[in-house]
Amino acid sequence: MKKISFMGWKNCVELQSGKFRIVVTTEVGPRIIGAFVGKGENMMCVVPAMAGKTGGKEWKIYGGHRLWHAPEAKPRSYAPDNTAIDVKETKDGILFTGGVEKSTGIYKSFAVKPLGCNKFRIRHTIRNENPWEIDIAAWALTVMDAGGVAVIPVPQGDMNALLPNRYLTVWPYTNMADGRLTFGEKYILLRQQKGHKWPCKIGLNCEGGWMAYANKGCALIKRFTHLTDAEYPDNGCSIESYTCEFMLEVETLSPLYTLAPGQEIVHDEEWEGRDGIGALDTEKDAAKYFKI
Repeated sequence: MKKISFMGWKNCVELQSGKFRIVVTTEVGPRIIGAFVGKGENMMCVVPAMAGKTGGKEWKIYGGHRLWHAPEAKPRSYAPDNTAIDVKETKDGILFTGGVEKSTGIYKSFAVKPLGCNKFRIRHTIRNENPWEIDIAAWALTVMDAGGVAVIPVPQGDMNALLPNRYLTVWPYTNMADGRLTFGEKYILLRQQKGHKWPCKIGLNCEGGWMAYANKGCALIKRFTHLTDAEYPDNGCSIESYTCEFMLEVETLSPLYTLAPGQEIVHDEEWEGRDGIGALDTEKDAAKYFKI
């Protein structure tokens, strides 16, 4: 790793795996604020008004990748991450942590480990530091830059099953006829379009254990383990995707757990950075670059 300045933040940590590199802030967070493949542009959204900012008592949408806890609730989910974090090397990689959230009693951290072949493992940890049990799931949200397309694999399951085995969750503000959405046999595409002010969000039980975002010739693929018999938040979602006028989020979730004091959830994502990605206008295009 090496220390760099990035978008106004000092002492950021840059890590590399092949031609895929990521940048993590240390003055706020923990957040991964940059993701690059080769000479490509930053695939992540950095909100211009928030770039380089620190401090304050309110939660700020800086952009990039963060760790939250689900189900979403205010003010619990919106604990601010506006102060400096700790960084150290461990057996799991470089560990980034802001410690225990004062407003929730929940410890959050992630460890980044280069795996080679343009891949990283991001190991997210949530621990209950309260003197009581809590019901919670780990929620890894990655805010991607404008103009791209999320690729979401449709669960296939047993095609001869008598009971439903595919669960699509639709948020209240989502228009099912939204032109940014394409529902296919094996893939759902969700496009980010600038100037489209109304948000859109869907989620599902992603038994394939991956989702991707492609933009400007590059893509970030996030892989994880989906546990078929586990209970997930938001009516069974192990992945969710949200878009608004300036960004798109690709999100994975752990199952819901009841954590006793001192117990923790570990939620791993494997990230792969790819280039050479062409236009994704149809399901056929998605199948060309991303295999179920």
